[in-house]
Amino acid sequence: MFTKNSRNRYDKKDSLELGRRAEDSFARLAVKHGFKVTASSEKGNIDEHFDYVIERDGKSHKVDVKSIKRLSRRDSGTQDEQIWIELHGVRAEDKGWLYDGKADLIAFELTQSFRLVDRVELIALVEKLVNFDAKVSSPKDALYKVYSRQSRPDLLTMIKSEDLLQLRHAEWGK
Repeated sequence: MFTKNSRNRYDKKDSLELGRRAEDSFARLAVKHGFKVTASSEKGNIDEHFDYVIERDGKSHKVDVKSIKRLSRRDSGTQDEQIWIELHGVRAEDKGWLYDGKADLIAFELTQSFRLVDRVELIALVEKLVNFDAKVSSPKDALYKVYSRQSRPDLLTMIKSEDLLQLRHAEWGK
């Protein structure tokens, strides 16, 4: 088991730091937007796939923050034109944040903003866009196809960040 602050064995660069920075940035923005922000427990973070509970005007939302990512682990820099979607987690029993997460909202970090979308609406969008029968072995080919890393149970796909604009969304400038 790992904690929110421990690097997993596959993180050879700075994924942990990118994630932490995105989460901190999101929390600061949520406060600026008038939300009370509470960090999830370790169980909430790891098993239920949410980072924060944000509350305002008597309503609360569990939010999973997704940092800006590389297209491939070998890439030197991050990009925000395409976003990774986890269909099944890296642990055999983990069905992943899209289908099994308890988050109400997913906050995708982009270069200039966070784009917040409803997780259930995102499921419908992914199921409309992705060809689940098309399996690829390279992350560079994962756009609208299913990618799995060798000898790992995870299943991932990529969609374009602009695809999220089809959903009800909020855009929080950084």
